[in-house]
Amino acid sequence: MQAKKDNLQIAVVGGGSVGLLYAARLALYGQAVTVVTRRSPQSNQLMQNRLTLQDLDGQKKVVSVNAQSIEHGLPHAHLYLLGVKQTELPDLLPMLQKLPADARVIALQNGLGHEEQLSNVLSERQCFFAINTEGARRLSATEVAHTGSGLLRIGPWVKRGIADPVINSFIATAISAGMNVQLEESIKPFAWKKLMANALINPLTALFDIPNGALLDSPDTLKLMRELFEEASAVAFANGQKMGETDWQEIVTICRNTSRNHSSMLQDVKRQKRTEVESINGYLVARGKEAGITTPLHEVLLRLILLKTDMGMEKEGGDIR
Repeated sequence: MQAKKDNLQIAVVGGGSVGLLYAARLALYGQAVTVVTRRSPQSNQLMQNRLTLQDLDGQKKVVSVNAQSIEHGLPHAHLYLLGVKQTELPDLLPMLQKLPADARVIALQNGLGHEEQLSNVLSERQCFFAINTEGARRLSATEVAHTGSGLLRIGPWVKRGIADPVINSFIATAISAGMNVQLEESIKPFAWKKLMANALINPLTALFDIPNGALLDSPDTLKLMRELFEEASAVAFANGQKMGETDWQEIVTICRNTSRNHSSMLQDVKRQKRTEVESINGYLVARGKEAGITTPLHEVLLRLILLKTDMGMEKEGGDIR
């Protein structure tokens, strides 16, 4: 498979904030991108009205992208960026299972547990994972705001030691497009670090209806975050991942760098959609129970977010899990 930009066909699966952000930035560089949306109204709007990116300086840039609904299946591509929520991943698995052996997939899901799901339908060679700390907020079906600078780490779940031309080509393209991208030998330890950050930031911002940076404004929320960190660190250690003061400071830095960002969980709660809390805080609670470690704060957050989501969905007449 060719590694040149002109030959690399990329499908961004998911029309949410992260999917639209990466689709817009790649398309602005001149990379051919197809956005695969959940429903046809969004794909139709993207084709008709194009995609608008509001950058960190507030400037708006409009770019054309191809778009189609998942109702028509997955388009042919060399690389698929999975920007859907973990809650939506099971519906994609049958389609991913039919991908040709030379296709590559980069999974961008928050939380943990998606690696096991994807390994059931994709070979180890096909599947890569990414940890995204860029801030993004979907303003409408065709508009996305870049709300915080960050890093995109990409790599296999565990070290393989074999270079992949498609992944290398994508990374080179993304870097040329102005993105901060880094190839890692193993993404697993970074997935645990991202899980820790998500477990501290997302549910609190969703409960208090505040942007990420506001968590640092009060000593009370900062103290609560620290207590959540200590609980999660014990679970991580039991699973072979050591978390220390440097990791805590990195979470604080993420809050600061994405201070204007509304977490994905907050955005989901506002839209009365299912959140990823079960694959984030719920994952920590479950792994803690397996290791005999109590996680009362994370369990309370899990229950509160589930309750808040269900109440919102009932109010809007949505489907309850």
